[in-house]
Amino acid sequence: MTRYDLTIIGGGSGGLIAARLAAALDANVLLVDKERLGGDCLNYGCVPSKSLIHVARLVHQSKVAAKFGLIPTGPGVDMGQVSNYVQGVIRRVADGEGRYTEGVTVKFGKLVFKSATELELNGEPFTSRSTIIASGSRPAVPDIEGLAATGFLTNEGIFDLARLPATIVVVGGGPVGVELGQAFERLGAKVTIVQRAERILPGEDPEMSQAVAGVLESEGIQIVTNARFIKAARDGQKKVVTAKQGDRLLNFEADEIVLAVGRWPNIEGLNLETAGIESGEKGIKVNDFLQTTAPGVLAIGDVIGGYLFSHVAAYQAGVAVRNALVPVFRKKVDYRVVPRCTFTDPEAARVGLTPEEAEKQYRQVRIVKFPWAEIDRAQAEGETLGFIKLVLAGKKGEIVGAHMVGAHAGELLGEVSLAMQHDLRLSDILNTIHAYPTMNTGIQQAVFEAYLEGRVIATNRKLVRALTRFRR
Repeated sequence: MTRYDLTIIGGGSGGLIAARLAAALDANVLLVDKERLGGDCLNYGCVPSKSLIHVARLVHQSKVAAKFGLIPTGPGVDMGQVSNYVQGVIRRVADGEGRYTEGVTVKFGKLVFKSATELELNGEPFTSRSTIIASGSRPAVPDIEGLAATGFLTNEGIFDLARLPATIVVVGGGPVGVELGQAFERLGAKVTIVQRAERILPGEDPEMSQAVAGVLESEGIQIVTNARFIKAARDGQKKVVTAKQGDRLLNFEADEIVLAVGRWPNIEGLNLETAGIESGEKGIKVNDFLQTTAPGVLAIGDVIGGYLFSHVAAYQAGVAVRNALVPVFRKKVDYRVVPRCTFTDPEAARVGLTPEEAEKQYRQVRIVKFPWAEIDRAQAEGETLGFIKLVLAGKKGEIVGAHMVGAHAGELLGEVSLAMQHDLRLSDILNTIHAYPTMNTGIQQAVFEAYLEGRVIATNRKLVRALTRFRR
């Protein structure tokens, strides 16, 4: 019977990182997936969605070219060609991921647990000293009357469209819903977003949600909030979404229904119970070391719920590999600094606490807001919409949160995340020379404003005044 040091179930972002790390540590590694590597992020999520968003932005820019002194061309959209471009990006990224499996045994098929250390792949038994489950998640499909018969799309099928639907109803106003909604509106579809919560992007700072909603509505998207999807039906060639808003029933006709209402963990068929691995609705239960309830079995990524981001799965992969191969020096996960970005245009990016969350944890909280329009590069490129909001806590003005809406806002998160992770002070950012003119200078400018309003400058002001009086 073949024996491995480490078996990794799932070839998505977390699984691939784990495989490469373990192989680099000279472990005998088996990486298993159902049919292909890359996971949801590569094949149905991050990569194709951002490719589609890029195309949609080019279309939008051509429509608004007049304000830059150009002649608008008003291009038509060949959805078949757009889909070909998206699939081409997927293939190129997949080719680049080949290095993650060097020195790793890769197999495909159905895997089940027989015990914590004994597994079976396509009916062939083998043993593994440790196992990391990184089987990911899939789009949630709610049990709605008439939905299956009416037909719908999720992120697993929408990037294969050969024809652009004239009208689309997007059910769900989270990151996936608003990203796809804006992209298809810009490509030429008429989009309605039906959101159960009271606002889109309900997990973000309210001011961020409001700013993004304003942009979407200005581009023609209808946003309907506090509306619960209760029924789907067909009316000739059209699909009809029925939502309940208070006591009212609202009907929306469209050519396509797009579901973006969350994710379900991929735990079915693994025979987890036999191995003693506990799970629930949100996925596999793990402790702070990413260990499951079965000895030697760990889990990472979407399959454990929590932060459903590829970059978090990649971070967890490093922790899990260390704890699996060197258990005497176990490491806990640290989610104090988790950046995230919704890739609308402009982007909505966040790391750390909201003002409300900070006020519950700290006695002194200070908010500094800096307009995106005051970034010179933003003015040069006509991308002035948005803001930077810093959440500062304590007497020293520690950065505990940052919320940004603006062009390429996600790119600015790295510096703030690094500062928060390593407890850097405002002065550390302020005294670091930033290249000009870049969008990134906006972070330094916002920090400068925070510094001018803080305790340090107040103390130094008193010192300067005293020295001035003494010299006189």
